[in-house]
Amino acid sequence: MRKAVGILMAFLVVATFLHPVGASGSKGGSNYYHPYPWNVMPGDIVIGHNPVSSIIIPGYWTHTGMIAYYDYNAGDWVVVEAWDDPSEVRLVYLSDFLRRYDTVAVLRVNTNDYVRQAAVNFALQQLGKPYDWHWYTKHVYGDSYYCSELVWAAYMAASGGTVDIDANPGWTLKYLDGVAPQEIYDDDDTYVIYYDSA
Repeated sequence: MRKAVGILMAFLVVATFLHPVGASGSKGGSNYYHPYPWNVMPGDIVIGHNPVSSIIIPGYWTHTGMIAYYDYNAGDWVVVEAWDDPSEVRLVYLSDFLRRYDTVAVLRVNTNDYVRQAAVNFALQQLGKPYDWHWYTKHVYGDSYYCSELVWAAYMAASGGTVDIDANPGWTLKYLDGVAPQEIYDDDDTYVIYYDSA
């Protein structure tokens, strides 16, 4: 079984680079300008702040996704994210992701390239799954994901549970038993490689 999973993951990596799934563009939203962060790599976490969403999402940061691969045809990085409209795990271009937020950051997870790529592979395998509206809890293997749950789960699955990027892995009054974008930003296993505020 483990060998079959390894072969499937290798196939997904090769297929992604030879024939990447097209990412969607943004529909409306703000037009914040952020200098493009060229120092990213697959597995990096992109995170944004939306002042409207911050009314209901605890912490400063309100959304997160994962850098998946570079689309040479479009000349842009592709981000995998769990998004609420349409309600699914999907792909978007990094430039469109950045445009939606007044403040953005890119985080790198303190692990090796193998785990980073395995996290990307896990996230890509969730494409098309519905959005998880149960923000108060989290699951590594689920039928649906919210944004920070997807990123957290990808690293948990890729590392066999040793890379937990939830700064508060237990129950807290503020975050309950979920994982918020702020907790990923605050975790000791992540560090900022890019930050810009419009």
